[in-house]
Amino acid sequence: TTGPRSVASKETWMEIAQLRTIPGACARQAPGLQVRQTWSGERVKSQSGQQGRFPLAALAFPVLGRAFLRHRSLRATGMGDATLMKKNRKKMKEMETGMLEGALKTLFRKMEEPDIFKVREILMRLAKTNQKPNQNLAGDWIIFWASREGCVDKLFGTGMTDEGWWMQLQEYLLRLGTRKEGRVAEAIEIVRKVGPFPNQSNCLKGTYMPSGTNRLKMIFTEFKTDDGKEMKARGDQEELVVDVDVIYSSKTMIALQWEDENGECDFYVLTRVNSILEERDKFVGTSRARTFFN
Repeated sequence: TTGPRSVASKETWMEIAQLRTIPGACARQAPGLQVRQTWSGERVKSQSGQQGRFPLAALAFPVLGRAFLRHRSLRATGMGDATLMKKNRKKMKEMETGMLEGALKTLFRKMEEPDIFKVREILMRLAKTNQKPNQNLAGDWIIFWASREGCVDKLFGTGMTDEGWWMQLQEYLLRLGTRKEGRVAEAIEIVRKVGPFPNQSNCLKGTYMPSGTNRLKMIFTEFKTDDGKEMKARGDQEELVVDVDVIYSSKTMIALQWEDENGECDFYVLTRVNSILEERDKFVGTSRARTFFN
């Protein structure tokens, strides 16, 4: 024997192995050894001659101790609280924008002509949640609401409705490609004709480019009717330039603002659709009661 510990004989170890299967075996112990309970329910030797048992917590102490020290280290540096606060802020922000978007859609559904001041108030609150709203615009969209009658056609349209009162811009669909796709912009305007005539769709193609934190410019250079005939933009122009401010964007909604030469502002709210081609097929030959300004 070396040191304060005593070593049991081979026969004693065999006896201990048999005692593990006997209930209440802790009452019998080998010389210089103590039997204690482990996490698995077995009884094993202890090389300490002291009395008492070691609970499960004693076995877990080294692991818990390391975790506790790491937690104290994170608390000391502020990393733990900072990470938690960041996650909480993100969740709170998502909840806030979700409620505001829902309130805006409810306003559009319940009122034929929603109060423009209430709409602007919600849009301004949404704008405060976006630092760079023009960075994530890719997807298929439909202009769900606009602030004034005729302002969609005036800014986005080909000008076909200028030909007479019997034509009205019914819907406007917009697809913005990703950066990898070359930031392609594709739009489809649905023109409704008064009388027993089917709706007509015109396709506009070009590119778009965000600049700064909220600027968006779309340049359309190709215009075709639904039967494949080429056409030109308003005023016999070869291209149509749409330059707007993005005041808010999310996975489900985009809000745009355009200001004319007199300082008058128009607002446009776009909502996501699965495919502009599928939406075009729904609208061509059919009509809906909803128009942009109601």
